[in-house]
Amino acid sequence: MTYRIAEAANVVGVPRTTLRYYEDIGLMPAPGRRPNGYRVYDESDLARLRFITAAKNLGIPLADVKALAAAYDVEDCTSVAHQVVEMVAVRLAETQTRIGELVALAAQLQDVSGRLAAAPTAGACGADCPCTTVTIEPTSPRRTFVPLTLTPLTADNEAIACTLRPDAVPDQVSDWQELVARAVDRRTIDGGVSLVFPAEGDLAAQIARLAAAEQDCCTFFTFTVRLTPGQIRLDVQAPADAAEIVAAMFGAPV
Repeated sequence: MTYRIAEAANVVGVPRTTLRYYEDIGLMPAPGRRPNGYRVYDESDLARLRFITAAKNLGIPLADVKALAAAYDVEDCTSVAHQVVEMVAVRLAETQTRIGELVALAAQLQDVSGRLAAAPTAGACGADCPCTTVTIEPTSPRRTFVPLTLTPLTADNEAIACTLRPDAVPDQVSDWQELVARAVDRRTIDGGVSLVFPAEGDLAAQIARLAAAEQDCCTFFTFTVRLTPGQIRLDVQAPADAAEIVAAMFGAPV
């Protein structure tokens, strides 16, 4: 079966301009032509285009995709897959570094928010008011970020790490954000933060469920749930290296 350029682009899910660009830079071979001059693509062209698209969707730079495409033409699947794994590892390391930067930034923003909330209720802004003095530290290569890895923890590996699958992280973070927003108080405790919730409905069960799920994938956390008349208290504790994660997830204590 053969396809015109619009049909080929539609089947793979890329714009026609992208397909032409790939041909211009040598990622795709020059297509055959019909007597009327129209480009024509076969199933092997579409397979190659799907491979290129998949590599691009993984965030692999175009120059590296070109190297992969060259390997795709002459090497077996195992060899090509191994090269993709190496490039994905680089991309993963870059992403983890960025996550660390964002966690650090979130912790600083939490602190800034708390300081601004404590601004005087009367009088003009001055040199010492938080409106003009709050700041955040610029990120730099010298800063040490909390490493977030997919390496399972063992008795000999006490690194701050998470084993949760990447596609499950957004849902779990969202669940925590919704829960933390219901806290009526937040206080500093040794090694972490204590959140106080009203004793409402099934809130205790929800807290326990989330705490158990988080501790299952991030074993460096310690959660303690206390039920007292009229309130539920959740204590979240972690090693000092994870302080920024605690602040980012559960809010900066006051």
